[in-house]
Amino acid sequence: MAIITISRTLFSGGEQIAEEVAKKLGYPCLRRKELILGAAEDFEFEEAKLVEAMAEPPKLWQRDRDKRDAHFNLIRAAFLKRCEKQDLVYHGFSGQELIRNVPHVLRILVVADEAHRIETAKKFLGLHPEDALAQLKASDKKFNKWTRHMYGFEWKDPSLYDIVFNLGRMSMESAVETTLGIIARGDFSATDASRQVFADELLASLVWSSITQKEELSTSYLETMASDGRVVITGTARSEKILNEITDVAESVAGVTEVENEMSIGTIWRS
Repeated sequence: MAIITISRTLFSGGEQIAEEVAKKLGYPCLRRKELILGAAEDFEFEEAKLVEAMAEPPKLWQRDRDKRDAHFNLIRAAFLKRCEKQDLVYHGFSGQELIRNVPHVLRILVVADEAHRIETAKKFLGLHPEDALAQLKASDKKFNKWTRHMYGFEWKDPSLYDIVFNLGRMSMESAVETTLGIIARGDFSATDASRQVFADELLASLVWSSITQKEELSTSYLETMASDGRVVITGTARSEKILNEITDVAESVAGVTEVENEMSIGTIWRS
């Protein structure tokens, strides 16, 4: 079967699609709030900082931005750990960024026009139209800023997704049936090759998490890549001592067979 991520804006109807698809497939349906709570428990980390990492645009100063990336990766690692155990449906902002390169992931974006979103808020939450409009505009502004500053892209870019549903022009039922049909045809079924890609992405994320959980290492700017147990670390460390400690931590992570630390030493600059 497959993993499904449904990225959606506030009041677009994506939550209802996710719940119905999960119900029909017999998958668990994971919400953003539940994922953040799970990540806080997995890594014994402050929940408020994880909420901030997945919602608030990064601050201007360097250290905060690097820590924000590291905090978001803790959420990614928690998500990947759950996907390792079972197929699931996730819905929330930035679903496509939680699992980036794995072929057996169906990435869906759900959008809708303003009128439809206001009607959804009224139907499911009983909100007054003016209150719904104010909330969705504030949410869109924050989310646009978050994706632009964190990743340099516009979240509505269709190339980030496998399929886009516009619920202002089609029914929720049609979106659900289309999703189920794609899964049934096996276009996104796991293969040995895709499982290896997943394992590499999980290991890279766990190594990054292990490094950045160490307070003395958490201000380093780094990225990790993994391939069949071999981990490559790039970025910048503030001293040779920190660089060596990063290597030691990476080597201690279960599943790592080799570490190649290509980090440079010096002042960390990042635009």
